[in-house]
Amino acid sequence: MAPRFTDEIHPLLKARLQEPKTVFVPGHRIRMNIIPMFLNVFLPWGVFILCCGLTSFWLLYKESKLVSAVLILIFTLSFGGVGVAAVARREDPEPTWFSYVALAVLLAAVLGTACGLSNYTSFSRPYYAIQDLKVVHQLDAGRELGQNLMDAGIMYFAANNKLDFMKSWHFKQGTVYCVAPVTTNGTAPLTQSYDFWAVGQDCCSTSTSDFRCGPDWSSMKTRSGIRVLDAEAVTNYRLAVQQAEALYGVVSAHPIFFTWSQNPLAEVNSWRAQAFTNYVFFVVAAFCVFLVGVMLATCKYAWLGRAASAYATDFYSDPDYKTAHMGQPALQAHGTRAYSPA
Repeated sequence: MAPRFTDEIHPLLKARLQEPKTVFVPGHRIRMNIIPMFLNVFLPWGVFILCCGLTSFWLLYKESKLVSAVLILIFTLSFGGVGVAAVARREDPEPTWFSYVALAVLLAAVLGTACGLSNYTSFSRPYYAIQDLKVVHQLDAGRELGQNLMDAGIMYFAANNKLDFMKSWHFKQGTVYCVAPVTTNGTAPLTQSYDFWAVGQDCCSTSTSDFRCGPDWSSMKTRSGIRVLDAEAVTNYRLAVQQAEALYGVVSAHPIFFTWSQNPLAEVNSWRAQAFTNYVFFVVAAFCVFLVGVMLATCKYAWLGRAASAYATDFYSDPDYKTAHMGQPALQAHGTRAYSPA
């Protein structure tokens, strides 16, 4: 006679056998598809390239409203994707690439925008701002008024113009803002107004007349400068000039501030080159980040379901199994079952 079970299937075994066959169940590994894996690298990377490019270069400077509209659209779609992924996860807990790519795209949008704005603020915006202003040659600080050159971006001074270190001074607000006037042969200007000031930060003494700002401050060949346009810095430089006016008894009606530079045109062009270099670095770094992210996610998915089979008998050691079988004694180890003849 064929053997049969002495009793009905134990509740724990029945529950185990009736578990849904998902990748979360041991013995049911997920199958990888190479196409979504590539998309999960290149889609977030493309979003990063777009956001970083929009916020790094001339388009943001010339068409800021257009860039803002595109970024709003990208972030709206990104947050929408994350919301859809969250709803899908509640309805179906199966791990999918959609959840990963939704988060990756949102991260790419945030990082791309942040990196681009940093690049734009530090290099691109100053470059485009200076390019919009004019270049002045043979400027004589002793004969020219600052109010006549409010649109100057790069200034080349006449041969007899130089920094007057004895009338340099500073203003300190956390950072030390240093200023020094440009004069003609060290004499007072014919206009009676010291309107052209070389500037720098944390490059002078706070107790005496001293100015050591920029790599070319001590060079006798240096007779040019690049206009300072940062509003906060200009405000603090004005305060430094006001203190110099009070200290030395001079007048500065319309001060213009600039960094002292031997080759200002080359320095300004270097800002554009540095902005592009930073952009390339950000793009390459982003590709590596998203590639590593997909690799880690792939490894995580690949290990799902690598435990023992759903039909393993390890539950026999479960204390609940030993006590819940209607008062019967625990079964022997290794899944030994009791049979009785028909």
